[in-house]
Amino acid sequence: MTNMTQIMPFTAAGLDYAEDRRTIESLKRFLNDPAAQTVLLKDGKPAMREDGSLWMIHPDELKGVNVLQPAPVLLGIKDKSPIFAFSVHESQTLIPEDAFQEMRFIAGRMNVEELAIAGRARSLFEWHHKHQFCSNCGQKVMSAAGGMYSHCGACQTDHFPRVNPVVIMLVLRGDRCLLGRSPGWPEGAYSALAGFISPGESMEEACMRETLEETGISVTDVKYVFSQPWPFPSQLMMGLTCHTKDEKITLNRNELEAANWFSKDTVRAVFNKESDAFLRPPRFTIAHHLLKNWIEH
Repeated sequence: MTNMTQIMPFTAAGLDYAEDRRTIESLKRFLNDPAAQTVLLKDGKPAMREDGSLWMIHPDELKGVNVLQPAPVLLGIKDKSPIFAFSVHESQTLIPEDAFQEMRFIAGRMNVEELAIAGRARSLFEWHHKHQFCSNCGQKVMSAAGGMYSHCGACQTDHFPRVNPVVIMLVLRGDRCLLGRSPGWPEGAYSALAGFISPGESMEEACMRETLEETGISVTDVKYVFSQPWPFPSQLMMGLTCHTKDEKITLNRNELEAANWFSKDTVRAVFNKESDAFLRPPRFTIAHHLLKNWIEH
């Protein structure tokens, strides 16, 4: 069932992270490169042009603009062009205020590479903004290597951006799949079950535990399909399939608002816009692609 050629949303940025070229001198050289470009974000929202592309500018255009730390953040090198990201204040006037768009609302119409670039920038800024103090000694830390990590000058500890592992699983029983919905989701929206991996737990164990905790369903035959970085704020979603002989759902209402079985024909009809049995997950989510992969095989 695994589709190894599948390009997931928020992947395929095509960036060379240049991890061996992040000295202060190298960063200055990259900033002054005529081909350099920068993505601008405000409150995690990327600046977008009317045609749906990222509003990219040269770093020189930021002179005199008040930017948030860390700065500069070097996302990587793409086609020999250094790609930076800066987070700006509300009061900036370089770009129209309404150009900054919530990524969840625009992800579906962004091209794959730019979506991945914006997602990487959002995740890095989110981590830096929430981890400004050393977890070892409590002192203020400083961004290092163009935003690749932070450094505590007091105790000399380096801190690296955290990515949280999450399993997201399509539970199958014959030609039916189990989907759930969380409180606050749009009316009729259903998706694959998901949960964070606990310390000392494999993704297979997490899949079995989370499914049992949320729905009372015991699963076996857990298989990896594909993964997706998820920049809200910074997860790695590991897409799985698993199988069960159980049918009765014992809903944990602390976790889910509802859960139901849907046949493959029903899911296919929903994806073909021939049925409104449920609201399918957006195209930029891994749940969408797990379901799509299932109905196509």
